[in-house]
Amino acid sequence: MERLINLGVNVVNISIKEAIALGLGRVEISLGKEKEYKDKLRKFIENVNDAEILKIPYSIHLPVYIEDWYPYDYFSAFFIDEDEKKREISFKLLEHNLQNLKKYSADYYVLHFPGISAKWSNTKKFNDTLKYSLNQLNTIAEKYKVKINLEYFGSNKNFFDYNDWINTIKNYKNLGILLDTGHLYFASLMNNFDFTKALKALASSSDAFHIWTVIGDGVYSQSKSYQKYHHIAPHLEQLKKNGWAFDTKKVVEIIAKENKPVIIEPSIKYKGIDYLIKGINSIKNFLLYR
Repeated sequence: MERLINLGVNVVNISIKEAIALGLGRVEISLGKEKEYKDKLRKFIENVNDAEILKIPYSIHLPVYIEDWYPYDYFSAFFIDEDEKKREISFKLLEHNLQNLKKYSADYYVLHFPGISAKWSNTKKFNDTLKYSLNQLNTIAEKYKVKINLEYFGSNKNFFDYNDWINTIKNYKNLGILLDTGHLYFASLMNNFDFTKALKALASSSDAFHIWTVIGDGVYSQSKSYQKYHHIAPHLEQLKKNGWAFDTKKVVEIIAKENKPVIIEPSIKYKGIDYLIKGINSIKNFLLYR
């Protein structure tokens, strides 16, 4: 079976061997949100070792190693938070992870970056903090000889403009942008910009992609779909006119033109594993025969 080297899946709900059998050419490995931490960490290590043995390209979604001295949700991102202590503990956690992961050979790492923050009253102080934080991230990435792709979110009112992301992050050799279709959709609703226009701009400037979707309007806690199903697996039959966030086929067409890693990042809460596999096959076949 022909393998699509730039199409992959997060392996929280599907094994690496199953991903390969489906014709996928890469995977992304993370802790996920289910189960106890020690069980998730053990499974993560198994997955990384399998990826190394099976010689399939993989990325790692940070963080993985969580210690008692980090008292927050591990996917929180305080790198440009007003609280300096939160910023510094985030850098500490990042370096702790890269130190523990340096024996592995991930293609790149994915990191949540902007966090959730209201508009700072002191714009200069924020801009100085942003510059400092990006310099710190780039320095850490250089130290461990890795590429870190920062996942775009629109929930930080100080740094949501996708053009600012493009123009700022391009200046850092070891940093890149990861465009996430679900978070971009939410950002377009939160900040009143055109989803497709932003998608096209970010696609050409991003180094990798996550793809998932939701049904209907509303963002995060205000989205009934997101609260019930979390990340719904993409499928080419999903159409905006039928209530989906966007026309999945059009989104796939746009990001596929860039020939960069595309990771399907689903839960299986919506119609189970069968729906995920059907979605994977729909995208794989489209890319193979377009």
